[in-house]
Amino acid sequence: MNFKEKLLTPEPIIIDGGMGSLLFQKIPGYAGSFELLNVEKPEILQDIHRQYFEAGSELVETNTFGGSIIKLAEYGLDHRCAEINEAGAALARKVADEYNGFVGGSVGPTGRLIEPMGETPAEEIYKSYAEQMIGLERGGAHVIAIETMNDIQEAKLALMAARDNTSLPVICSMTFEENGKTMTGTDMLTAFSTLSEYGAQVVGANCSMGPAAMVKIFQDNIQALSRLGIPLSVWSNAGLPEMIDGRTVYRLSADSFAASSLELADMGVKVIGGCCGTTPEHIAALKKAVSGKTFSPRRYERSYSYITSRSKVLDLEKHRGLILLGERLNPTARKKFAEDLREGRQTFLRAESRKQVEEGAHILDINVGVPSIDETTAMNRSIITLSSTVDVPLMIDSDNAEVIERALLTYPGIPIVNSINGKEKSIRTVIPLLKRFGCFVVALCLDDSGVHQDAEKRIAAGQRLLDTLHSEGIDLSRVFVDPLILAESAEPGSALETLKVIEYFSKKGIKTSIGLSNISFGLPQRKHINTVFLNLALARGLTAAIINPSAVRIIDQYSTEEQLALEFLEGSDPGAARYIAHFRESSAVESGASPGSAAQRNSIEQIFYAVVEGNVDDIEEQVRTALKEHDPPSIMNQGLLRALEKVGELYSTGEYFLPQMIASANTMKKGFNILKPLLAGESAEKRGKVVICTVKGDIHDIGKNIVAMMMENHGFEVRDLGKDVPAETIIQAARDISADLICLSSLLTTTMNEMRNISELLKEAKLDIPLLVGGAVVNEEYAKSIGAHYGKDAVDGVNKAKSLMAR
Repeated sequence: MNFKEKLLTPEPIIIDGGMGSLLFQKIPGYAGSFELLNVEKPEILQDIHRQYFEAGSELVETNTFGGSIIKLAEYGLDHRCAEINEAGAALARKVADEYNGFVGGSVGPTGRLIEPMGETPAEEIYKSYAEQMIGLERGGAHVIAIETMNDIQEAKLALMAARDNTSLPVICSMTFEENGKTMTGTDMLTAFSTLSEYGAQVVGANCSMGPAAMVKIFQDNIQALSRLGIPLSVWSNAGLPEMIDGRTVYRLSADSFAASSLELADMGVKVIGGCCGTTPEHIAALKKAVSGKTFSPRRYERSYSYITSRSKVLDLEKHRGLILLGERLNPTARKKFAEDLREGRQTFLRAESRKQVEEGAHILDINVGVPSIDETTAMNRSIITLSSTVDVPLMIDSDNAEVIERALLTYPGIPIVNSINGKEKSIRTVIPLLKRFGCFVVALCLDDSGVHQDAEKRIAAGQRLLDTLHSEGIDLSRVFVDPLILAESAEPGSALETLKVIEYFSKKGIKTSIGLSNISFGLPQRKHINTVFLNLALARGLTAAIINPSAVRIIDQYSTEEQLALEFLEGSDPGAARYIAHFRESSAVESGASPGSAAQRNSIEQIFYAVVEGNVDDIEEQVRTALKEHDPPSIMNQGLLRALEKVGELYSTGEYFLPQMIASANTMKKGFNILKPLLAGESAEKRGKVVICTVKGDIHDIGKNIVAMMMENHGFEVRDLGKDVPAETIIQAARDISADLICLSSLLTTTMNEMRNISELLKEAKLDIPLLVGGAVVNEEYAKSIGAHYGKDAVDGVNKAKSLMAR
C-alpha cells in the first residue's frame, strides 16, 4: 500500500513526535547543524526513528527540518544540500522498511521574510527548497512533509518546489496562533484552500500550541474545511514550554496529549502526531487511544470554489449577487497611474486600491500595460505592493505569459488570470500556467478570426475554448467566460448579442464576466448606459464584472435617463439620438476622478496618513513640504510618531498584521531620514540608547529586526549587534555606548538560558541596565524569573521600552 492509498483507509495515520529534544539527550551541548548528523551520526537518528516506530508511529519525519539551501548556508553547508537531505531520507527509509512504515521528508521554513514583508525574492526561496526536495526523493522519502510555516507565501513556494521537482505526495502544515491565524494574518480556511489548490494531498497545522488548543481551532473551522475534500493533519506540541531550573519543560502528560488528539481524530483529522516536547511515550499513548476505536471510511469530496488573497477567501459557490472586480488599476485611461508606472512609484496604486475596496470591490483587477516599461517587473512590484495594502484577492490582467507567470509566483494566494483566448499562442502559453498555479481564468470569446459581433460566432469561439480547457484537465468551475463587450455606439446591436452570449453560458452553469465600461464608450453620461446594461446582464445570469465599484446601481425601476439608455441599448434609439439630445448641454464625456478627503488635509496630517497607510513613495516630499510651515520636532512628534502610535494600536487590535506594520515602519524611517540632520539640538523627544540582538546560538532575527526598526522610529538610538551574539559582546557594547536598555531576542528554547546568563553577568559587572526580552518561546513568567521585562511583540516591546525610559 502506498501513501496515497493509506490516506483512504478509515483509521488515522500516526506520525512521530519531537526530534530536537531527543537529539539533545543523546548529544548534550551540541551546537552545530542537526542536519549534518544525517551524514556524521546516522546511527543516532536511526535509533530515534526506531523508538517512534516501536511506539506506534506509521510515518516518521526525516531530520531535515532545516535542510534548505538558505538554512544550511548559516552553517556553511549550502553546497551539501542534496547530499544531506538524501542521507536523512535514506537512513529513515532503511528503518521504515523494517516496520513497513512511511518516511516523510521534513521541510521547515527558511527564516526569511519574503517580499513584500521582507527583502527576499520569491525565486530565491523556491530555489532554496527545490534542491532539498530532490535530495529527499532520491533518498527514498514516501511523502514530503512541509511544516511549521508562518507565511502562506513561503508554504506555497515550498509546495511548488515539491510538485515541480518530485513525484511525491505532499503534506503541507501551517502554524497558527490562538486567534486561528498565522503570524502574517492568514486564517485556516484561506491557508488550507490555497494550499490544496497548489497541489497538497494533505493540509494541516502543527507546533505553536497543545492539542487542546488545536481542537478548539479545528472545531471552529471543521465544517468549512470539510468542503475542501482533502485529508487534514495535526501534530501539536506537548502544551506550552516552561523554564524550570534552566531547562525547557513541556508539562502535558502523554495521556492528556492522547485524549485531545483523539478528539481531532474523531473530527476526521487523518494524520495525527506530535511536535515540540512530545516523545515516544506520547505517541505510544496516542496509538493506544486510537487502537480501540472504530473510524468511519474516509471520503473526500470537494464542494467549493475559492479565490484567495493572503488573508481572505471569496467562496464563489456561496457568494450571492454580482462579484465586483475593481477596474481602476489600469493605466489605459488613468494618466496618473501610467506616470507612476513609468517612474516606479506606487502612490496611485495604494490609494486607488484602498478606495476601491472601501467602495465594495470583492477582487481588484491589476493591469500595468504601459509602453516602454518592463511590464514583468512592474507587475511583480504591483503584486507585492497590493498584497500588503489590501486584503481582497487579485485578478492579474495581462496577455503576456511571462508577466503572468512572474506575478503568479509572487502572489500569496489563488488569483484570477485575465485572460486566455482561443488563439494558438494563448492556449500554448497560458494553459501550462493554469495547471501549475491552480488559478482561475477569464476565457475570452475570441479566436484567430478575431472578435465577432453576432452571438452565435462568439458562442462557438467560447465553447471551443472551453472544450480545449476541459481536455487539458482544467476544471470548468474555475473558468469565467467573457463574451467581449463592444462599444454600442460603434457596433449598433452588439449589446443584445452580448446578452445572448451571457445567457447561453450561464444556463450551462459556466461563470461569466464582462468588462462593463466599453459598452458606453464615446457617449455622454456613461454611467446611465453602464447601469442599464449591467442590470440587463444580471437578469441573464452574469457572475462578475470589471467595474467601477462606486458606480454600481442595481435597480428595479429606471429613471428618465436610464429609460433613454435602455431604448438605445435595445435598438429603438438609433445612434442614441434621443439619449444625446437629452444630455446635449452636458455631453462632455465624464473625466473620472474627483478630489478626495486627502486634498483637505494639512501637511502634518498628510504625513500622518502616509505612515499609517504605508505610502513610502510620497513621504519624503510630504516632509519637505511640511518643513516650510512647521519645525522638525513638530513634524516628528505630531506627524511621524503619532502615526506610528496609531499603527501600533491597529496591530494590537488585530486590524493590522505584520505586512502592514512593516510598510508603515519603512515609511516612517524614510521620513525620519529627512528630519534626522535637522533635529540635532532641537527639542524633539529623545528616548535613550539601546543595545539589541539575538542571543548566542540563535540565528533567527526577523522579529528582532522589526523591533530595532520601530525603536529607531520612536526616537531611540539603537546599536543592533545582529544574531548569535555572545554575552560578553553584548555587555561590552552596552558599556561602549552607555546603554540605557538592552533588548534580547530568542526563538529557541535551547538558547533562552543565554538571557539568564546575560542578566547574571550584568549583576556581576554592577551594570544597572534594564533588560527587555522577547521571542516566540519567551513569556512574562520567564522574564520575571531572570529579572527582566517582557515584550510580547514589536509594538508591546517598544511601549515597554518607552515606559522604562520614562522612569
